Amino acid sequence: MLTTHIIIVNYNSGDWLQRSIASALAHSDASISVVDNDSSDLSMENAQRNIASERVEWIYNNENVGFAAANNQVLKSVDHDYVVLMNPDCELTEGALRQIIQAFSDNDAIGIASCRILNEDGSLQKTCRRRFPTPWSALVRMLMLNRIFPNSAMFADFDYGENVEPSESPQAVEAISGAFMVVKRDALTEVGFLDEGYFMHCEDLDWCKRFALAGLQVGFVPAAEVVHAKGVSTKSRPLGVMWTLHKGMIRFFDKFYHDDYAWPVRYSIKLGILLSFSAKAVGSLIKSGLGVFNRS
Repeated sequence: MLTTHIIIVNYNSGDWLQRSIASALAHSDASISVVDNDSSDLSMENAQRNIASERVEWIYNNENVGFAAANNQVLKSVDHDYVVLMNPDCELTEGALRQIIQAFSDNDAIGIASCRILNEDGSLQKTCRRRFPTPWSALVRMLMLNRIFPNSAMFADFDYGENVEPSESPQAVEAISGAFMVVKRDALTEVGFLDEGYFMHCEDLDWCKRFALAGLQVGFVPAAEVVHAKGVSTKSRPLGVMWTLHKGMIRFFDKFYHDDYAWPVRYSIKLGILLSFSAKAVGSLIKSGLGVFNRS
């Protein structure tokens, strides 16, 4: 009998943590590890008090070690056939995990997989299936050419788009979202754990890239779905999260594309990433300031 283990890394997720654990208990037979990265909002304590199940293991870190490192704490010791990395602001739905594991059984080439990830209103999160970022696609997104020419393959950015129906068969994609990932243990042994050089963001892209380089498919199962509130743990520190995202982009580029480009191109790409962060940071500060002004 195939076994599954779910890892949920928590950081100030409020009541969502209980919702996430409850959905995992209700819609799977998996054992569950909940790793807390030194939360300050009592989300972990409240969840442990209100959820009594021998299937749940509670792990407390005395500092925020980041998403990759916290997941690796469990990944390094788990011996189940499949491991699920699930955000604390995700809800598992009936049959989703079963359908994803069936896709693994039907296709031995799949090493890691996910499914349709929905917003709370039922709309699709486009980032649930993505292409690997390249200098060209990054430039397209920065200049918003994908919006100006939405039907042009030349100006496509990282996302595949929203044109995926639940009735479609499992498909191979370049990358999936770290909000919900299912990994085959045998493949994990071959590819290795998450890169702890990423604090949060881009470690999922890195992992998918390494699975692809190992000759394993990244699977996407449209028939399965989870709900993701998106940003519950990060809304209190938007600038810090924004910086880790852009820092992760630089790490991803250096790790996989450094040798493909001459130094002027490399430095231009990094400068573009830093300018993108600066522009978004200023925009966030202005928006925050306007919000305070409107409330006063």
